[in-house]
Amino acid sequence: MFKSIKTRLTVTICGILFCMFAVQMAANFLFAERYYTFQKMKMVQKVYNEIQEATASTQESIINILEEKENDNNLEFILADENLEFLYTNKNLMPKDKKPDNRNSQKYTDIDLKKYTNDFCKDAKPILDRTGSDYDKIRLFGIVQQNETIYHLVIRVSVKSISDDMTSTNFFLLYISIFALMAGVIIVYIIAKQIAKPIEDINQVAIHVSNLDFSVRAPVNNLKDELGSLAANINIMTDKLENNILTLKKTNEQLEKDNEYMNKLDEMRKEFIANISHELKTPLSILTGYAEMLNNDVPGIDRNFYYETILDETHKMDILIKRLLNLASLENKIIDIQMEEINLAELAEHVIQKNHILFKDKGIIWEFHTLPCGMVKGDPVYLEEAINNYISNAIHHTPRGNKIIVKVEPEGDRATLSVYNEGTAISEEHIDKIWNNFYRIDKARKRTEDHNLGMGLHIVKTIMSAHHGECGVRNKERGIEFWLSL
Repeated sequence: MFKSIKTRLTVTICGILFCMFAVQMAANFLFAERYYTFQKMKMVQKVYNEIQEATASTQESIINILEEKENDNNLEFILADENLEFLYTNKNLMPKDKKPDNRNSQKYTDIDLKKYTNDFCKDAKPILDRTGSDYDKIRLFGIVQQNETIYHLVIRVSVKSISDDMTSTNFFLLYISIFALMAGVIIVYIIAKQIAKPIEDINQVAIHVSNLDFSVRAPVNNLKDELGSLAANINIMTDKLENNILTLKKTNEQLEKDNEYMNKLDEMRKEFIANISHELKTPLSILTGYAEMLNNDVPGIDRNFYYETILDETHKMDILIKRLLNLASLENKIIDIQMEEINLAELAEHVIQKNHILFKDKGIIWEFHTLPCGMVKGDPVYLEEAINNYISNAIHHTPRGNKIIVKVEPEGDRATLSVYNEGTAISEEHIDKIWNNFYRIDKARKRTEDHNLGMGLHIVKTIMSAHHGECGVRNKERGIEFWLSL
């Protein structure tokens, strides 16, 4: 019926207020007078018990006590002697034609004590005397004994005054309650509106989030209450959802890239297996054929040549397998590289000297240039292998009589080694792929030297990655230059 939470809150709280108002007024009209009368009776009993316990040696002392209790509790007292002769009353209830001369002459009252002779007792209790007239009273008929002197004491309070007071009070409360109820309705509506506002804001955020729109946030109040905490948590949830969805999108994009990479990796794996099979097939065939001929003791064969060929092919297979195992260990971080201070220029010069015979055999002109660049940290064995692979690759791709230039020079806080060789540049199609294992620009599967296996540059990249260094290639005029940086 009421769809708005603001309306439901207003109606509910106003209904509760009205019920409380109705219960209060009903209780006032039905039970207030009885409760007040009951309280008066308890008070009369309490006053009587206190008078019983009070110590008074004379009639004057007792009268003083009664006057004190009258001032405190607004009660009517009648004191009589043991023969029920009036001694004192604090209310002037004598007939109109008689006037008292002094306090002791106040022996007139509207009650005939002798009619109640049998009602007087020490353990007196207050009773409600209803006659249906304006003189209904609460009465107590008690006996007070002081120094063996017996006094009869009557304590009275008018019921009509209670009824009149309660009627006036009830009507006053009725008017006040109606006014308070009307003001309460207005206040409740304002409060309900304030309570509903943040909930409506949170609902708007939820609607936008359900439509994957994360641009809206719920206002957070400064009261640090449940609604403020809810709004803050909704905003946090929205932020996390936005971040998670963005992350999920990025993850999906990355998964697509990874899927493409895995497909490429699978192709590379197949090509790797094919290359390995191809590279091992020839030496294995040679080994098998030569071993069978030696085993069958074929006449007229050059046994020494066969033995040397078998050893040579075995050595090449051993080198290939060791390089593959070493490469796999580096890539999977199975072995730790031994870092130490190295002079990169001296290491490069050492590798050049080891390849001097190859330069001479191919008629290659080589140059080595170096500038002071300090020491670098690295594993000398692996760095020597990386430099050697660069120089071997350059020798292989440099036409006879052309030039190779090796440089070591500083670049900022790093040292850079470059190997330039004159020859054919690498096309953009292949320049990023030459670092892949067993990748060949020339797809023709002919078995030549070990450096044709396509492993050298991939080994350089793996070694530099283990050293947290960099490597790359760039085409130059009349040639190509490979470089690494530490």
